[in-house]
Amino acid sequence: MPFDQAFALSSVFLAATAFTGLVLAQSVPLWLALPTAIILTISLLHAGGIHFVRQAMARVTVSPTLWNVLLIGALAILLIDLTVVSRDLLPAGIHFLVMLLAIKLLTLQQRRDYRHLYGISLMAILASAALTTDAWYVPIFLLYMLAAVWTLLLYHLTQETGETPAAVTPASTAAGQPTFPSRITHHFFWLTNGIAVLTVALTLAIFFLIPRIGAGMLQKTSGEALRTTGFSDRVDLGTIGSVKQDPQIVMRVELPDQPAIEKDRLYLRGLAYDQYNGRSWSHSGTRRRSLSLVADGTFLARPAGSRPLGSRSGTIRQDILLETLDTAVLFAVPFAELVSGEFLTVQADAMGGLHLPFPPSSRIRYSVTSQVPQLVENERTASVLAYPDSIRSHYLQVPLESQHVAELAHRVIQQATTPFGQTLAIQQHLLDNYRYSLEGDTATLSHPLEEFLFTRKTGYCEHYATAMVVMLRTVGIPARLVTGFLATEWNEYGGYFTVRQRDAHAWVEVYFPQSGWVTMDPTPSVSAAVTTSRWESLSRLGESVRLQWDRLFVRYSAKDQLAVVHGVREGSDALRERVRRWVSSLSAPISQVFSRLTHVARTFQPGMLELVTGVIVVGLALFLLMLRDRIGLWATTHLPTAHPELAIVQLYTRMLRTVERHGVSKPPAATASEFARLVEQEWKAAGPMVADVTALYHQGRFGRNPLTPGELSRAAEQVGRLQSLPHAAR
Repeated sequence: MPFDQAFALSSVFLAATAFTGLVLAQSVPLWLALPTAIILTISLLHAGGIHFVRQAMARVTVSPTLWNVLLIGALAILLIDLTVVSRDLLPAGIHFLVMLLAIKLLTLQQRRDYRHLYGISLMAILASAALTTDAWYVPIFLLYMLAAVWTLLLYHLTQETGETPAAVTPASTAAGQPTFPSRITHHFFWLTNGIAVLTVALTLAIFFLIPRIGAGMLQKTSGEALRTTGFSDRVDLGTIGSVKQDPQIVMRVELPDQPAIEKDRLYLRGLAYDQYNGRSWSHSGTRRRSLSLVADGTFLARPAGSRPLGSRSGTIRQDILLETLDTAVLFAVPFAELVSGEFLTVQADAMGGLHLPFPPSSRIRYSVTSQVPQLVENERTASVLAYPDSIRSHYLQVPLESQHVAELAHRVIQQATTPFGQTLAIQQHLLDNYRYSLEGDTATLSHPLEEFLFTRKTGYCEHYATAMVVMLRTVGIPARLVTGFLATEWNEYGGYFTVRQRDAHAWVEVYFPQSGWVTMDPTPSVSAAVTTSRWESLSRLGESVRLQWDRLFVRYSAKDQLAVVHGVREGSDALRERVRRWVSSLSAPISQVFSRLTHVARTFQPGMLELVTGVIVVGLALFLLMLRDRIGLWATTHLPTAHPELAIVQLYTRMLRTVERHGVSKPPAATASEFARLVEQEWKAAGPMVADVTALYHQGRFGRNPLTPGELSRAAEQVGRLQSLPHAAR
């Protein structure tokens, strides 16, 4: 392809790539995108040398007057857009930029027109970067970078050779004899692409050196927050069911410390309610306290002294990416104790709900460490529980018209003899005798709970939760209603829960004096209500890619940069220390050999050459044998294997061989622990190392959890130190 044709084609392709970025960012309306796309298509065909397009374009003459008319028209449209249509500077400016792009494509005549086109394209690609945080921007940006490298290189080459682009003058001219090849050769093609790759590498380096900032002049501010239901000061029965068919993503939750087998469902607590008036739930107190800051960006949500004495709990850590919502509530597994994020302040209400001062204007990422209460065993069998007055005064309130509900509750629990047994009886009654349904609106009924229990016998999650709370309270058991999300959609590619609007849920927290508030859910499983698509696996893969894009690129900050730098520094320091120890362990026997060799050389003169040669050969042989052991140790701990437990077995076998070479043999009938004690008696210097490797051997061979790479490295280090010890003193 000639340089002039390649130059025109790459220039138009550069503009097309920038325009595509704006279209994908959903910032160009259809009335403007369609004619611009047609102009781009015609320009690409013309630059590509299509004969009939060039003939048609040759008949069109663009005068300076036409250019001025088009420019004045674009300015008029900008004013109308700014004052009547968009009424916002950002979208109006984007529309004006696209109109300039289209006008410039129609009026490409001089080389300065191409420079103008490059400037407009650069503004367009920067605007699309500011308008989106999605991963689709990666291929658009890479295409733009490739086109930019080709375009700028061809711009200078055509200027040096005196060529005139075909898009400038259809008829070829020979202004001078070119001093460069007139066509794109194989060598030129790969050289240019190599320059493009280096440019992308330089861009990544700049990305690492310059962290992202929170906002900019072109930051999009007109987006609407996702509307949520059930997280205000009042919850009417039937409101949560209205979002049960909404697939919009609310958050993504990672559980970095949890094994995969436990990731079946996850309760994400929002707000709790204690007052029920027969139609809706509300808070008895709205005061919030600001959480104390215990570290940089870490807030103490629930001090250790606030938990009931004797309570048992399990720790669970969550990393949460929360979309832009119309609520200031922060969601977490009950009950949050530490909250970490880029927050100025975090607040908590009297029932453990977490709040920001205002709803966030963009998606946020935060981490929570929660303590999940577990029921104490003696409270399962206790016939009577003593509740504090503060609990009884807040969590035993029922409406006056709940007499029929109370009679039903007493009939259900008549066979149960303990508060825990009564709680299970009420929960099982709701699970067995009622049906989950999204049909029918009960928000307008005067007595929705009674309608659910005695007439319809179908309802949403908040009907089940309300029924259980009121029934428990009528028999003297404190309980409250909680709203949040029940996550069940596990993304195996990204390793996180995807939480959607349809996962909005209501459940019950029951109070036990020693255990605290325990989560119980009387709602039947609703997994069948969610239809799945055959493309669901690909959708989860795409979601995981978008999450990694947000973490590695969009949210890359100065704090992340420092973490990477510290990680690289710590890794290099650890590697340097291991190399130093390895070299010192090798140099010790070699120095001993040379010292003995020097002593012998000073004592004996005849046959010295043969003796020195023999000693060197023996030393090299020992060195190679030691190097073989080091390579074996490295391979055992670093090379991947289908059976990780074999690595510690191999390291233990090497330890046995090393100890036997030093004169301490393992009796056939001795266990590993007995042999470790024998080594402690026979060879005290090796005792701690053998004991450490033996303990790791027991853990990796017979324990439930496999050894971590760090523990395997520690075992290999101990075996290496053992090999460098002098012989045991007998």
